[in-house]
Amino acid sequence: MTILSKFGDRDQFLQRVNPKTQASFAQKKEKAIMGDYPTLTDICQAYGKTFSFQWLCPQIVDLSKFTGAKNLDKEQVEGLASIIAAEYRYLKVTELLLFFYFFKTGRYGRFYGSVDPMVITCALRDFIKERNVFIDQYERDQHNLQYELNKRNTMTHEQWLEYKKEHSLENKNEQE
Repeated sequence: MTILSKFGDRDQFLQRVNPKTQASFAQKKEKAIMGDYPTLTDICQAYGKTFSFQWLCPQIVDLSKFTGAKNLDKEQVEGLASIIAAEYRYLKVTELLLFFYFFKTGRYGRFYGSVDPMVITCALRDFIKERNVFIDQYERDQHNLQYELNKRNTMTHEQWLEYKKEHSLENKNEQE
């Protein structure tokens, strides 16, 4: 499915994938990280080259307001959105929703007096490390599951010899 068919136009995307959806993806961490959702690059390709910046600004403002600390000014919000859009363009929007939610829970520290963009970028690096560990574990689990399924559908050497013996006898009987 294309982004446009899944999420609609720019305005519909902004309405559907907003800060209020953070908690729902936090409850579905695996889906948020491993699911088929667009990256920041994808939404820029679908909606225009600055769209990820436009989508990130409300996420950052929401985080800033949530803290109750002195909020970021417009230049700080835009600067932070530009940095995230450039440096983390490979992240899915759902992963960023998850990050902002986790930040709000205190998982990556807190602000003292005012919101500090550097605390957010450092926290995002910590989130990336955690995300990568999760992806590695998920892939190992999937590999192990596939291995176990394949193992159930294979026979031991002894079983193969018995099978070969039985079938070779059947073939001889059919030829006679």
